[in-house]
Amino acid sequence: MSKKIFLLLVTVLAFSCNADDDDSIDLDCSAVLCAAADNMLYLKFLNPENDEDLLANGSIDTSLIEIVNEKSADVTFTVEEYPDMGMFLIIPVSTESFGQKSFIMDFGEGDSFTVSFKTSLVEDGECCGPYTTVEGFDLDNYSYELVEPSLLPVFSTVHIQNLD
Repeated sequence: MSKKIFLLLVTVLAFSCNADDDDSIDLDCSAVLCAAADNMLYLKFLNPENDEDLLANGSIDTSLIEIVNEKSADVTFTVEEYPDMGMFLIIPVSTESFGQKSFIMDFGEGDSFTVSFKTSLVEDGECCGPYTTVEGFDLDNYSYELVEPSLLPVFSTVHIQNLD
């Protein structure tokens, strides 16, 4: 009887210790929740002296804003308010091609700045993706804080002083 139990134990142990062949495993991604691709740039404009939201208080007139991309094409943007977060200017980032991107933003009256970064496509795993990554984010003329620096969407707070 002890030989049968030993043989059964060895058999079970042998099958459980087989090396897994990753190529033969079919993943079931039906239970995986993937983040939806949101290829947008979210910009929040604050006065650095008092953290006042410049879009919410009307210091930045959204009807005067013009945005041009790296190909000199006009870019359509939206402005949305998020509870407990404030007002954001939302710019779509093209994923037709990847590489160097830039947006020249003009508030009218000559107050302009450039946002530039590089994009690439990355597979985020076996069940999710692909997603667009952002590298080398930079903004000239104003100081900024980057909240999410790697995958789109990108959130950045731009500190604008003396906007009159």
